[in-house]
Amino acid sequence: MSGRKRIQVDESEWFRIQREASRQKDVLRKVPSMIREIRRQTHDDLERVFGVMEDRQRSVEQVVEGLSEQTRRLETETQQRLRAQARRMAEDLRATTEELRGDMRRQLDDQQRRLRSEIAAEREQRRADIRRLNTELGELVQDREHAAVVARAALSDARAMHGLILGTLPHERYAPGRLRSLEATLDRAGDNIAQGRFDAALATAQAAYQELSELRLELEHREREREVLRAQARGELLLVHLLIEDSAMQNVRDEHGEVLDGYDLDVDYWTHGEFTALRQETEELQRRVEDDERPLSADELRELLEHRAPALQERLTRLVERAGGRQLASQQRVNLAETVVRTLESMTAYELDATTYLGGDQRDSFFARLVHGNRNAIVVEVAPAGPDSGASVLRVLSYDHDTAARTELEERGAGLMRALRGQGFPAAVPQEEAGTPDPKYADFTALSEPKALSGSEPRALPDSEPPTLSHTEPRALPQAATEAEPG
Repeated sequence: MSGRKRIQVDESEWFRIQREASRQKDVLRKVPSMIREIRRQTHDDLERVFGVMEDRQRSVEQVVEGLSEQTRRLETETQQRLRAQARRMAEDLRATTEELRGDMRRQLDDQQRRLRSEIAAEREQRRADIRRLNTELGELVQDREHAAVVARAALSDARAMHGLILGTLPHERYAPGRLRSLEATLDRAGDNIAQGRFDAALATAQAAYQELSELRLELEHREREREVLRAQARGELLLVHLLIEDSAMQNVRDEHGEVLDGYDLDVDYWTHGEFTALRQETEELQRRVEDDERPLSADELRELLEHRAPALQERLTRLVERAGGRQLASQQRVNLAETVVRTLESMTAYELDATTYLGGDQRDSFFARLVHGNRNAIVVEVAPAGPDSGASVLRVLSYDHDTAARTELEERGAGLMRALRGQGFPAAVPQEEAGTPDPKYADFTALSEPKALSGSEPRALPDSEPPTLSHTEPRALPQAATEAEPG
């Protein structure tokens, strides 16, 4: 008859809920101190953005000084409006560095809506100003000689605006090819002047100037928006990065959520490297935000802020929870094995001989071997019932040199079930498995080797070195003469 008995033991739902709650506390426990670092970085980033804007404004003022009188007056008025907008934005954004995440995003959205409204209003104002300027210039053209002067001045102003955009704004990023097209328009105006067609030259130069003026405003606002989003994205990713670094080693908690002194939880080990993958993904996003060769667009930065960064933090919370659950499940497998061993020792003349993990991996099945004076052996295996199920499968494998009676094996299984239930383990009725126990399970030296029994039941989890810190190990059976220490 078979010497294999199988009993499934389910984890309490209450234990699971308590564990999830305690892991959430661990992940978020240092958020307030992290926020201070994020505020500092965001403040510095915004000051850098405002500094670049101020430098660009000074470049604009230098160009404006060289424009014709009418155009200089128009650009001076525009600069005053732009500076007022920049000051309002700076004040608003400095205030939002004191806000936290959801509120900060909401305020930024409000600012962007206000900015887009201001851009539209500024565009209409510019068009009205330029129409007024064109009317003034038209009235000045009284003779051919004066027309030549006015046309050359208009072309000079347009070329100055073209050079300003070319030297200070990322025109190819936001309006590829448009500046080259306007340069060709200016060349046509120059050809008209060379041919003495001053009226045509003036009209062409004025139209080009209007387009260039609107292009400068558009580029200025779009670059300002992108840089502000970029500063906020840095802050969001910094929060995720700090949480990841802080979460790598966690407190170990028991089934009641109480911290166990002297034990740590290596999150990467218990998640089979998923924690490292999350860290690498976060670092790659940080590199992308800093990449000036392939800069992220405003839409990409907004998507990062609204979706990707929050998703990374949610994944981190789940990984820490999963790691804690797996370590607790591993400890519960040891505890279950201890109960089974003590029960068998009380029921039989067997004594504990050795313990080990499958493949030396604490995340996999735990084994205990009992021996009898007549060289018979019993191997107790406690395996995960399924990935992160919280349930365990208990197998009792009997290796008898003589023939054990069916009633003896049945009584052994029933006695184990009663003992487990008596100690609070929700054990199912034992089931007899077909066949005889594989001798490999009795060889603990081979069983503890990496890739042990690969491809046969129970299957080993993917290979990974156990943690080097001994205090990450579940507490082993106290009386075990362990052949293969895990990690």
